[in-house]
Amino acid sequence: MTGTTHQMIALVSAGWMLTLHPTVAGPLIGTLAVVSVMVGALTPDFDHPAANIGRRLLGGRQLGRIFRAGLGGHRHITHSLLGIILIGWAARWAAIQLVNPAYTEEALLLWHAYMIGYISHPVADTFTDRGVPWFLPLPWQMKLPPGPEEVRVTTNSFVEHLFVRGGALVVAVLLAQAYWSVFVAFFTHVPTL
Repeated sequence: MTGTTHQMIALVSAGWMLTLHPTVAGPLIGTLAVVSVMVGALTPDFDHPAANIGRRLLGGRQLGRIFRAGLGGHRHITHSLLGIILIGWAARWAAIQLVNPAYTEEALLLWHAYMIGYISHPVADTFTDRGVPWFLPLPWQMKLPPGPEEVRVTTNSFVEHLFVRGGALVVAVLLAQAYWSVFVAFFTHVPTL
């Protein structure tokens, strides 16, 4: 799937999670949470030579080469449960240790947003023709649905553009329609400190 599709799926996932666990962030933290979701959605593909995230970061291409060499190539550890745990732990450690303690709650909210984006990526890639090595170091590529390759999503395909992106838009509209007040509250109400 393309980065745009991953980001659309991540934003819908974050919106859905917000409906399950309503919270308030205020305009600044709310906007940073959206950015965190979108960066998280692209992070697992940092091991891909043509990844958007690698092309847009200063020194990203060189970091990507090192990342790919050290982590086994594309759709390896970054798309596994082990990768989710390691990246999640490292990002949470950074959110707690490198941020002023007065802003720990906000940093953890951004960490949650980042992880929603990150986790949505390998979940979505499970529905592609290549699948995902969820149980790395075991060599199995999990693919859904089981069956012929023709029923799975391929990058930039008609299925991705029409059904996956179209489905994400439909779900986003339905969530916005049903939970508009939750989304508005997330961005407008400033939590008391």
